[in-house]
Amino acid sequence: MRLLDPSRISVVLVEPTQPGNIGAAARAMDNMGVTDLRLVNPCHYFHPDARMFSMNARYLLHQAKTFPSLKEAIKDHHLIIGTTAREREKLKKLTNIHNLPDVFQNLSTDISIALVFGTEKSGLNNEDLALCNEWVYIPTYGKSSSLNLSQAVLAMLYELSKLYDTDSIQQEKIIEPASSKNLENMKEHFFHILGKIGYIRGAAKGTLWYSFSDLIGRARLDERDIRMLRGFFNRIDVTLERAEKKKTN
Repeated sequence: MRLLDPSRISVVLVEPTQPGNIGAAARAMDNMGVTDLRLVNPCHYFHPDARMFSMNARYLLHQAKTFPSLKEAIKDHHLIIGTTAREREKLKKLTNIHNLPDVFQNLSTDISIALVFGTEKSGLNNEDLALCNEWVYIPTYGKSSSLNLSQAVLAMLYELSKLYDTDSIQQEKIIEPASSKNLENMKEHFFHILGKIGYIRGAAKGTLWYSFSDLIGRARLDERDIRMLRGFFNRIDVTLERAEKKKTN
């Protein structure tokens, strides 16, 4: 069986209209180890809804690439897989998602793959489907024939994940600790907040500083941990500032 490298997979969303769906799709990508998000004429993809639904995959919204057309978005890829919610008469070569591994039987392992998803309302149009060289449909068995955009992304990536070289991926997940600079900046931020709420005073700061340094040293935080904590601290800062303004008004 051919093994796939998730770093060679791109998810292409064509004209998505709901920011929350983009965020949820980013989260699905992060779950499955895929990081190349491409957007064709998207709506506001850094909208609060997108950030909320992306959860810890917000970094994918920051690094997402945008394109004016699907043709531009996929021009550096070899295998272009268009997705559809139903069988279409014009597509003679249509693969059920359950048979997706068969698509890769005779292909090189170093090809780049684009998974293309259409707009929420109508999916990919015929012109977009014509730009693809493989087509996959996701069968449903209930009253609703189509999936939510992010559900479709997760379903496709899950099927592809069965072809991952998981031993290699696990090796790549070795944690690299955050830089000393970022750790120290985070600690300064944390103690700034503790001072604001009156938790530390005078000599107590030194003792708490060493205790907290010991704690984060044992936790071995990485850069994502630092970003998450700094975001949490920023939210506290904003809340405290608003409360202070209300008192003075």
